[in-house]
Amino acid sequence: MDSLYIYGYASVVLLVAVGYLATIRLRIGTRPKGLPPGPATELIWGNLKQVNMLFPQYQYTKWAKTYGRVYTVMLGDTAHVVVSGLQEVRDIFIKQGANSQARPPSRFQLLMRDGYFPGLMNGEKWRHARKMWQTVLNGSAAKQYLPYQELETQQLLFDLLQAPNEWRDHIERYSNSVAMTMVNGRRIVSSADARVKETIQDLYDLSETGVRGAFLDSWPFLWKIPQWFLPVCKQAREIAAKHRDLIWRNYSDVQDRTVKGAALPSFNNAIQEKLKQGWPGVSEIEGAEIGHHLLTGTTDTTASSLVNWVAAMCLNPEAQKKAQEEIDRVVGPDRLPTDDDAARLPYTQQVIQESQRWITAVPLSLPRAANGPVRWNGYEIAEETGLIMNSYAIHNDPSLFPEPQEFRPERWEGKPNASYNGDGQLLFTFGAGRRICPGQHLAERSLFLVISHWLWGFNTMQATDEQGKRLPIDKDDLRPGFIVCLNPFSAHIAPRSPKHAQLIRKTWTEELEVSLDQDQQWKATPEGIARLIDRAGK
Repeated sequence: MDSLYIYGYASVVLLVAVGYLATIRLRIGTRPKGLPPGPATELIWGNLKQVNMLFPQYQYTKWAKTYGRVYTVMLGDTAHVVVSGLQEVRDIFIKQGANSQARPPSRFQLLMRDGYFPGLMNGEKWRHARKMWQTVLNGSAAKQYLPYQELETQQLLFDLLQAPNEWRDHIERYSNSVAMTMVNGRRIVSSADARVKETIQDLYDLSETGVRGAFLDSWPFLWKIPQWFLPVCKQAREIAAKHRDLIWRNYSDVQDRTVKGAALPSFNNAIQEKLKQGWPGVSEIEGAEIGHHLLTGTTDTTASSLVNWVAAMCLNPEAQKKAQEEIDRVVGPDRLPTDDDAARLPYTQQVIQESQRWITAVPLSLPRAANGPVRWNGYEIAEETGLIMNSYAIHNDPSLFPEPQEFRPERWEGKPNASYNGDGQLLFTFGAGRRICPGQHLAERSLFLVISHWLWGFNTMQATDEQGKRLPIDKDDLRPGFIVCLNPFSAHIAPRSPKHAQLIRKTWTEELEVSLDQDQQWKATPEGIARLIDRAGK
């Protein structure tokens, strides 16, 4: 009797367990109740099989035309609300920014970064990182880096004269050198410096592999599988090892030079000073990551935006000519543009804005999550639900930008602040709301300085083959990842006149003499930057 009782009890437990597992299985991939509707889901997969995850912005934008500007997709077992309209972004990410600022957990992103990624942190750790970045990158602070940006721009022009076919390498050196000088106190003198390629490769590896491995976060139960069974996890660990090595080399280099009394004030100096004083809740590797995150974020968005702008000039010579005519009227041939010229170069500013819209360097925001109830149009988006801002859809919305595939700088006339956070915002290269990129002010100034100087000194054209036929440039041939950039293409870069070339050489020669030592490093840190770093380290 006892054995029958035990057998019966075990059978009931087994049936309940099987039923429970079956119920869970049937729920996987289905949309939770109460969220905005969206495309039909498939069992287990949700909508994941319907999206090319290397370029999800295209399918997300297509769905917005069917399901509306706010809809829900299921990526495996995780729900994400995709926001693809201008007013909807304002309503959800700006007006309700306090409840739409969290990051969803991503074990795969943490695996690639050996356990710590400032950009995906929440709570106290995020506030520590954000406060440091804001101290050195807010609007007034970012102006202090103008000497760094001006000097690197002058070298960029000189490099274009010396080796115009290597224009893409020169852009990468420029953006990486501005960032390296800020974060580590040392310039990147040559595009052949291995640190440029290491930084760019680190960014590319993290971005592309992060997209490829995102499926693991779509089904959390997959983490119960041994990682050796999943090739993408092996790749992530290899990337993590290289990533950590790169961070420590940069961070330790600053430490070594500080001990020797040879370090110029830098962001990593400020971090090391705060750690010495006792920085509650922040370890040394976390501090090093906060510095490296600033370095990489400053490098990639600027470089990608400039490469995309070169393509825009090649394919739209009329806009290039009109901007050059404006610069000629305001600046003339006897001096280079300055930051003070920005207000008097409205069309040049419009060219910059349109190039960011035309090829959106950051088509989707880094995923966010509701950290409180987010209400929209009668729906309540529950806490922990994923939120995706579809910048690509907004930038290609014909109701905002008629014929969006056309490059028309004039569409930005009268909209000088369209990239800044708030109700007037129309450009979302740097995001929106409380997670807007803290380096926006620095990046915007870099884009203006480089583009105005480039237009002043050079003509940018499509390259031709031996028969004189123009080599094609496909604006949709993009490198995948969180930050997208055109794959390699050829461009013909030539000085506008011998007089322009002569002034470029003269200016760079004088800068070498006045500002740089025999190793082409800064003789002294500009005073405003030294004060800023001192304040950040307290």
